[in-house]
Amino acid sequence: MSEQLGQTIVIYTHNRYIVMSQLHWLDLSEYLAISIAVVGAIAAAASSTWIYAVVPMLISLILNAINRWRAYQNIRLHERTLERKLDRELQQQGEVLQQEIAQARSFATALVKQTMAASKSEPAALVAAKHQEVTALEQKFDQHKQLMQSMQDHVSGVEGSLKDVVDLLEANALNDRVEYLERHLMEVSQQVGIEPAVPTRIAATSIPAVADEPEVDITPLLEMISEDLMSSELLLPENMVSGELSGDLWSKPTWHLQQTIEAHGDWVRCLSFTPDGTRLVSGSFDKTIKLWQVEVGKLVHTFTDSLKGVFALAVSPDGKLLASGSWDETISLWNLESGTWIQNLTQHQSSVRSLAISPDGKTLVSGSFDRTIVLWHLPAGAVQTTIVDLEPIAAISLSASGKFFVSTGDDGTIKIWSLATGAAVVESTANKHCIGSLAIDPDGQTIAAGTVNGYVVLWQLPHIDDHGLPSQIDQVQTIKAHAGQINACVFSPDGQYLITGSVDGKAKVWYRGEDRQFRDKARSILKGDPGRSVMSVAISQQNQTIAIGGADGTIQLWQRI
Repeated sequence: MSEQLGQTIVIYTHNRYIVMSQLHWLDLSEYLAISIAVVGAIAAAASSTWIYAVVPMLISLILNAINRWRAYQNIRLHERTLERKLDRELQQQGEVLQQEIAQARSFATALVKQTMAASKSEPAALVAAKHQEVTALEQKFDQHKQLMQSMQDHVSGVEGSLKDVVDLLEANALNDRVEYLERHLMEVSQQVGIEPAVPTRIAATSIPAVADEPEVDITPLLEMISEDLMSSELLLPENMVSGELSGDLWSKPTWHLQQTIEAHGDWVRCLSFTPDGTRLVSGSFDKTIKLWQVEVGKLVHTFTDSLKGVFALAVSPDGKLLASGSWDETISLWNLESGTWIQNLTQHQSSVRSLAISPDGKTLVSGSFDRTIVLWHLPAGAVQTTIVDLEPIAAISLSASGKFFVSTGDDGTIKIWSLATGAAVVESTANKHCIGSLAIDPDGQTIAAGTVNGYVVLWQLPHIDDHGLPSQIDQVQTIKAHAGQINACVFSPDGQYLITGSVDGKAKVWYRGEDRQFRDKARSILKGDPGRSVMSVAISQQNQTIAIGGADGTIQLWQRI
């Protein structure tokens, strides 16, 4: 499938979206401004007149902002064009099916009347034959209804895939150009022996909307660009990949990239450490699960029973049992020591998105896009409780006490449930952002959620009753954490910091202050390759190792120093 819009071509091939951009005169202007900035910097160094370097640099930044906005508008217009095309195709197919159904119904009705009228005079064999014809028509009618429902489900899935693609394009393709420009400015500044110029904040002015589209308010976009340019994290030297912020300066790094493992052939969508922290389990959309020795990055086992991509993992507290959830609607139980399959649990009717095992190892909680949550008894795998009539479940998190768990879906609502009974305890509907990841801190008093538009939302549970269940939930803080969807968030075992991973290619560490509030600025940024989306994050129980799974199939292991 190929669609062209403006200067952007989107091609779908081999299950991957590829974006090819033709050069525009604004792109050429930007590259020309960069070249002039280099020449100006050299001239400035020779003449001590820094205006020759500063002005071209500022012009480069302004052109870059305009090009980012232009690409953003092209992506939006392309997405809407595809949606309208899908709607038209669905409407046409629906009309054809409705006509066929109406014709089949009319014919069946007439045939039944004829059969009833002739049943008194015609032989029994002829009546039976006509009855079989009526039955065949009824079956054809049911097949048409199922086909229409299947088409509607397919279109919904395609629309969701388009949204994911656009999110990835926004998060990666545009950021690469900004990071290239920032690295270039740093190199020029180091060559001429001056401090890097602080970019001037760009005014949030109105820019004409794309033709045939309603006027778009781009103020939030320009503010985000200006905020990113002013951020010290973007102006870091390349050799400083992680650090702690002290005032306005970056001090000694606290996390060191120990190794990068070429682990899978597709997204590493889920990660889980064993309780002793010596081994790591990874699940991927390449339909495999792998067990790794953390210290040396050595592969121990490969589990390959999944029919489709793996979306969720959970390791039992004793480190002997592994549960995996897949796109194929099943939950598989594995012996982690031997790498052998034990059994499949088949209650769900759609992809299994999240899993959690209770601290006593006796209960498995699973959340699915079929709008249900199921509580399973381990190790037998029998169903204890099924919670129905929910939104599609995007994430589940279990409290360290094992008394309650939290779920969330596409509507952004946070719901708390009793693990013992499966009954709803309390919920919060204040959040309006769609949530993709969820975590509870070890003391069970703070819930953190990562949203699809890059926010971290935090709730407090100020009152816990005698049964260990919260009676109140208060939304207390919202942080603009990333430039794109947050795919993972986890608390450290001591609850002192939160780790988030996003499609913007960064994993960030957020520290708490003495007031238990999280700072609006991340103190540590674990940066991988530009354009490398972070799909999953995990931290060992010993608080020493962070694992980051990428869309490129790699796993990064960061060691605390």
